[in-house]
Amino acid sequence: MGDLSKNFSRYEVQCSCGCGASWVSPKLLEKLQHVRDVVGKPMTITSGVRCEAFNSSIKGSLVSSHMPDADGMGLAVDIACTTSKARYEMVDVAIKFFRRIGIAGEHSGNFIHLAVDPNKTQDVIWTY
Repeated sequence: MGDLSKNFSRYEVQCSCGCGASWVSPKLLEKLQHVRDVVGKPMTITSGVRCEAFNSSIKGSLVSSHMPDADGMGLAVDIACTTSKARYEMVDVAIKFFRRIGIAGEHSGNFIHLAVDPNKTQDVIWTY
């Protein structure tokens, strides 16, 4: 059970450095919950909100959608996907709800990046 949505909690999306940053876009949460409902099984968030310092420490993009926007909201999460079948299943569902999807395989972290950043190019899928 989550405190942000049916299945997601603030703990899952908070910055990994411990600074407390944990506000995510309601639109992101709504879409993420839709994906979870369709997938029908737990999804592990490996990266949610990132403060600027933490994002820099992990060499994240300088314009990462994980960092809070002007409203203080994170606009992206990474979901663990450790097999090609899991990646396929996640993307197959996510593409119905998200217009920005990144795919990282076993040599790049094993995750699917899902974002709702309106200031970036839409209808794209990229690889890491």
